[in-house]
Amino acid sequence: MADKKPKASSVITLGGNGSSLSAASVFAVANGLAQVRIDSSILDKLKSSSSSNRKSPPVKFHIPIPKFLTFEESRAFLLALLNKLLLSGSASTVLPVLISNVLNAGSKNLDLGEVEVSAEEVGILDKSCACLYGICGILDYESSALSTIADVVAAMSCEASKADVGALNLMDSGDGLSVKDEVGVASDLKVLLNGSKLVGKVEVDAVSEIPKIHGSLREVVRMVLLRTRVELNSGGKSGEIRWG
Repeated sequence: MADKKPKASSVITLGGNGSSLSAASVFAVANGLAQVRIDSSILDKLKSSSSSNRKSPPVKFHIPIPKFLTFEESRAFLLALLNKLLLSGSASTVLPVLISNVLNAGSKNLDLGEVEVSAEEVGILDKSCACLYGICGILDYESSALSTIADVVAAMSCEASKADVGALNLMDSGDGLSVKDEVGVASDLKVLLNGSKLVGKVEVDAVSEIPKIHGSLREVVRMVLLRTRVELNSGGKSGEIRWG
């Protein structure tokens, strides 16, 4: 039975002027919600660069997909690898086009087979850490959604316990002595609970801890977002080749 091709509702363009790969795009492609398009300008640039700068003859190379990855993580890995190759400036067009075609085919078989690559490209593949960054892209997107869901669940818990939510009256002092993420959580919870007739006057110690705990989660999510964005869009550099 043939693999069912996922229905993609959008197209992610890579390599264009000013374009960048976001965690949301990684998640969409990983789950078959978007297809991949390589901008023609970057393909022309790679054709010109690879023909003039290639220093070694091509060799047969098989790109293994780690067995511990799920199907979605494997697709994220290939997408991150594709972007690294495009940003490297020294890859040929063969491998990027092949990866793009495999991702867009929607098949469960993601094996790229043996591909002719240069020693410079092998160096890029070896140094790319695309597996790590692909997974981080998925986690970043999902953790952002988790942060929102956690706030909603906390608000429901306040109502279920008829808690006194006076502890959520936090204000940004503006003097740098308040934690903005904690103030933000408290503000969002007050919006969610605005007009609720279920909150009461029961003193619940856990309520006062919500801004601190959820604020810490937001801080971590934001740090992961910033780091993931940088790493997803940094060009792969060829270097010493490690085969072990």
